Amino acid sequence: MTFYLGDDLFGISILMVREINQNLDITPVAKVPEYVKGVLNLRGQVVTVMDLANRLAYIDKEENSEHSCCIVLKTNEEIEDNYGSSDLEDSTMNDKIGLYVDRIGDVLSIESKDILITPNQDSKLDAKFVKGVVRLQDQLLVLLNLSTVLDPKIGNES
Repeated sequence: MTFYLGDDLFGISILMVREINQNLDITPVAKVPEYVKGVLNLRGQVVTVMDLANRLAYIDKEENSEHSCCIVLKTNEEIEDNYGSSDLEDSTMNDKIGLYVDRIGDVLSIESKDILITPNQDSKLDAKFVKGVVRLQDQLLVLLNLSTVLDPKIGNES
């Protein structure tokens, strides 16, 4: 599944996604890391919303727009129940979490042979958050390492 931060295209496995929510009635929470935008009430369940651009220290993002939305991820338990532990190379969290993004892209089928490992270079994005890139016809798709992005013990030193 792809989404945008600014004009740049990012992707995560669709198997990690529970739903896309455009109701952005997000309640701010005190004493949380600055990349936590707040919490969202999703049919009676509390979802922590992470501002993905802020988490990645990504400067080329749009301000809140009519296309902004929240990608609600499956919990590790839901993934384990649905797919088993060995089928996916990534993980999410035990609690419900959502990723606040500028807009949603398409769902693409990517072959593992098409994923290029990027050398550690001076870029807009810290390499530890990147699993690889895929060259599409008109742009690069950056595949995120969700395990690292969601780990609160890992800082963004960008």
